[in-house]
Amino acid sequence: MKKSEGSFDKLYKGLEKTAVFTTCLMLSAMVVVVFMNVIFRYFLNASIAWTEEVSRFMFIWLVFLGANLAYIKDEHLGLDVLINAVPKPVAKLIQIVADILVLYGIFLVIKGGYNIMMSSWDWKSPAIALPYAYVYMIVPISGTVFFLQAAFKLIKHIKFLFSKEEATC
Repeated sequence: MKKSEGSFDKLYKGLEKTAVFTTCLMLSAMVVVVFMNVIFRYFLNASIAWTEEVSRFMFIWLVFLGANLAYIKDEHLGLDVLINAVPKPVAKLIQIVADILVLYGIFLVIKGGYNIMMSSWDWKSPAIALPYAYVYMIVPISGTVFFLQAAFKLIKHIKFLFSKEEATC
């Protein structure tokens, strides 16, 4: 039993490390692109046309990746007034219901993001002629990662429902 909990935690931590690495890589690339355009604009008096568009697309991806990291670390805004006002067993049950509702909401986001992505393959960005589907691809990707994280949290909360400990995620 302890071994499966260890692999569960390893998978969760691996997902977190992958999200952190990807976010850092994307942010670093965005800084390089924007800085490169600043150098070209002020020292060479010539702006690079594609940098604004690429940095905007990277920023969109960063927002979704950052939201994933905030969800992993429980840093999203939440209202815990009801949770604090009820007995612990009821609070644990409310958390499980909330997790199920989150999973449903994330499913809707994945479905909608996939539909938008699939319908925008023919729509090209003006500066780099990249199909907007690549920009919108982050919605189902991020949604899938959110879904996995929410499923992990639901499993942990269900385990803690039947234990005397408090859930840590």
